[in-house]
Amino acid sequence: MRNLWLLVVAAAVAAGALTACTSTGESDGSAVRESAPAGADAAGGDKAGAKSEALKDVTIVRSGVEDHEVWGPGAYVVHYKITNSGKGAADYFAQLEFLDADGDVLGTTGVTADKLGPGKSKQADTAPLESEIENGKPSDIRDVRVTQVDRT
Repeated sequence: MRNLWLLVVAAAVAAGALTACTSTGESDGSAVRESAPAGADAAGGDKAGAKSEALKDVTIVRSGVEDHEVWGPGAYVVHYKITNSGKGAADYFAQLEFLDADGDVLGTTGVTADKLGPGKSKQADTAPLESEIENGKPSDIRDVRVTQVDRT
């Protein structure tokens, strides 16, 4: 089941990357992508405001090393919440970056919420797989941040 989940996330990331590479920069408002770190100021009018709102829909509730029934003993677990602040149902993909003590990116993972109704929330947890930490070891993780949110 975990492998199927990773395949779905990888496909979503690849599709997002392909879309970003072929985009003209114009948006019809149907999809929102935010690539700035959480809390960054957005400029540029209504489009930036929509992007900023999508980024605000994903929050890290808490994170750290814990013994977890799914992720195992001593896993770096991220508890997150996705809340749809839009006016209609939406699908979410959020990218998380794992950082070392110096703030360098060790790797990334993604989380999703499907068909989330307006005003509804999804709370869950995740942990990076060893293969997702490309620039160190899972034991090097000291922090996590939301770096991208796609709302469609």
